[in-house]
Amino acid sequence: MKTLVTGATGFIGRHVCRHLTRQGLHVRVLVRPSTPARRMERLGEVEVVTGDVTVPRTLNGALDEIDAVVHLAGVTAAARASTYRRVNAEGTRALVRACAASGVGRIVFLSSLAAQGPSSPGRPHIDPGSESPVNAYGRSKLEAERHLLDASSAVSATALRPGIVYGPYDPELAAWAWLAQRRLLPVIEGVELSFLHVDDLCRLVARLVTSAAPFGPYFVGEGEPRPMADIADRFERALGRGWAVRLPLSARALALAAPSIERASALVGAGSLAARTLRELSGGGWACRADRLVTDIGFTPEIPFDVGLPRTIEWYRRHRWI
Repeated sequence: MKTLVTGATGFIGRHVCRHLTRQGLHVRVLVRPSTPARRMERLGEVEVVTGDVTVPRTLNGALDEIDAVVHLAGVTAAARASTYRRVNAEGTRALVRACAASGVGRIVFLSSLAAQGPSSPGRPHIDPGSESPVNAYGRSKLEAERHLLDASSAVSATALRPGIVYGPYDPELAAWAWLAQRRLLPVIEGVELSFLHVDDLCRLVARLVTSAAPFGPYFVGEGEPRPMADIADRFERALGRGWAVRLPLSARALALAAPSIERASALVGAGSLAARTLRELSGGGWACRADRLVTDIGFTPEIPFDVGLPRTIEWYRRHRWI
């Protein structure tokens, strides 16, 4: 079976490629011409083709003899809403059309909790519906899902909305660990978060690539959502550094700060993941449960945060990330 992976050189993409090749699948990766060679060397035994989801003419040849596509490519930080829409939404539409024209039968799409919108304390997302994305990133991911759903008569697709995906090579959790190692931990009032180890996500993607499944979209997280105070406790234990100073941050303070940071990043034409994260956290929690995934597909995440976090921090230390 031949599978095309977009976004292969990112944190999640490199794990997905290695997992699929270990499962015996032939993996082809779509990379932009500007991608450094050193980033492709980390993908293992894959076939490399040049192309870009935002340039439709580059996609048809990349899809020759492909049975399934794992669509991970996307922009997570940008200064302008138009960039999110062009890459995440319009890029997905171009890919879906190319898949339909090339006879590709299956697409697994990595969406985001941002497509749903924030969760309320004690009420994690379980079922899709009543989507209320709070930023341009979330709106672009929701639009991408709709392009996939509109093409369901031609291409079978499944969309995933995971919690915070973490593991080796993840720079975002490394930033949290860097702060925690220096005994400094932000704790935001009323915010609950869900996590998913990248190895669990890879197992799920492999399952979906090789078997039919409903569109979903499916929320994916390990166990119960965690308040930020509990997450801080887990970091302290995993680092073995004792207590850390907790920085209590209110949602109101974050909401007031985020627009200024976003305007500043727009003025210089540079994307700001920090600004987007601030605005998201000011809107509430980002929590979900995988109940429907368990019922419909029979898949349950296996790596709890208490196990995955220490492993990841040990990897960061071994590779001098923290």
